[in-house]
Amino acid sequence: ELGQSLERMAQTLRDQLPAAGSAGGGWIPPGTHPDPRPPDEADVVVVGGGVVGWSVAYWLKVLEGRRRRHGMRVLVVERDPMYSRASTVLSAGGIRQQFSLRENIQMSRFSASFLRNINEYLGVPNEPPIDIQFRPGGYLFLASPQNAAALEATVQLQRDEGAQVTLLSPTQLKEKFPWMNTEDVAVASYGLEDEGWFDPWTLLNAFRRKATSLGVQSCSGECVCVPLAPWECPCSPDPLSVPSQVHMPDSLEYQPVACAIVVNAAGAWAGKLLEAEGLPRGLCQPPLPIQPRKRYVFTWHCPNGPGLSCPFLIDTSGAYFRPDGAAGNYLGGMSPPEVSPRGPLRSLTPLFLIRHLQLILFQEEEPDPSDLSVDHDYFQEQIWPRLARRVPAFESLRVRGSWAGYYDYNTFDQNGVLGPHPRLENLFSAAGFSGHGLQHAPAAGRALAELVLRGRFETLDLRRLGWNRLLDGEPLQEHGVV
Repeated sequence: ELGQSLERMAQTLRDQLPAAGSAGGGWIPPGTHPDPRPPDEADVVVVGGGVVGWSVAYWLKVLEGRRRRHGMRVLVVERDPMYSRASTVLSAGGIRQQFSLRENIQMSRFSASFLRNINEYLGVPNEPPIDIQFRPGGYLFLASPQNAAALEATVQLQRDEGAQVTLLSPTQLKEKFPWMNTEDVAVASYGLEDEGWFDPWTLLNAFRRKATSLGVQSCSGECVCVPLAPWECPCSPDPLSVPSQVHMPDSLEYQPVACAIVVNAAGAWAGKLLEAEGLPRGLCQPPLPIQPRKRYVFTWHCPNGPGLSCPFLIDTSGAYFRPDGAAGNYLGGMSPPEVSPRGPLRSLTPLFLIRHLQLILFQEEEPDPSDLSVDHDYFQEQIWPRLARRVPAFESLRVRGSWAGYYDYNTFDQNGVLGPHPRLENLFSAAGFSGHGLQHAPAAGRALAELVLRGRFETLDLRRLGWNRLLDGEPLQEHGVV
């Protein structure tokens, strides 16, 4: 019996390894059906196999209960099965409670509880326990005198929602973190619990394995919303449905998938899903204002740096860093300042335009998102001086490596769009989280599954994150985007 068990185990490993002499073409990502073609039918097609997409799929199966005789058929379509360009696995892996919008704080609190009890949710029988390598360490936001009042008001909101956050004066900062230069810091907020960082790939794979064990199917390809025939697109206010097709990888073939629901969890490319050639532009109003924004992450070594007491620090300048393992290793980066006009067009007064023109003239240029190349001069010229000013020991740091990833950036208000499309009744969106999708994935996935299955939010009231704010031109601004 032992020999048979070992042989079955060996066969399983062989099935997951590339075929001899191939360049990896025989490898099948775990959770992917060996047939490269998607099924002809599904109840729900989830576009995007990142952590948000797999969270949606997982919660759909968990919440459906036993009401369906044969179970809901859920298909996850991912165009990058190696996850070489996926936002999830290229992120800095943080979770925090310190947001300025009530809904984001609530999602963070839900996700923190989910991660704390991850094996109760995502554990699979006969598989090892999940270890996301969570490293507790509070986020430390530094505020200049000009931003001190806003930070204090935000902390009060976070406390009202149950988050454990404290305010520190410059003197208290210096006592707790003697390696820090507190000049120009008026106040700081520091998370006392449910904040830190973890391994993004482990969380993604845990969602994927659990969802697959519950019956979710997946395939590789690019999902498109096909153009409807002209007679199917009357100029009427009645909601319409959108069908889906999967463009097979390395092929000109499109495979139709009949489905009742399409969930747009395509991350940085979510805004392009409804841009299929021939699709009436009227269906896409308002457009989904989500774009890929490239962000760099750099790693460095500094043996005389802050050490094990180092938090996840966000400087007054916007630069951030945290420890990366032990032995004096760190990682960090900085986003260019957001200067695009926000809000309804009626708010574009002359004073508003002058102020934004001034910002535009002096802003750092957004990196070209067409590839994931790294601009190393950006670290040398923009990030390092800010880091060394805050932590004098970083003047002697040595860069070890770097990578780039994508934010699914909502240019409207930097918050996720969560809910049904106003014109396409079977299309739901779960995208645009602008850098906090990883940490909010457990909450966002459950919320969207509740909408699909029950027609309403139940666990968290996230109605304000729906499409109505786009229709009304009223942004819900999140000031805590890092």
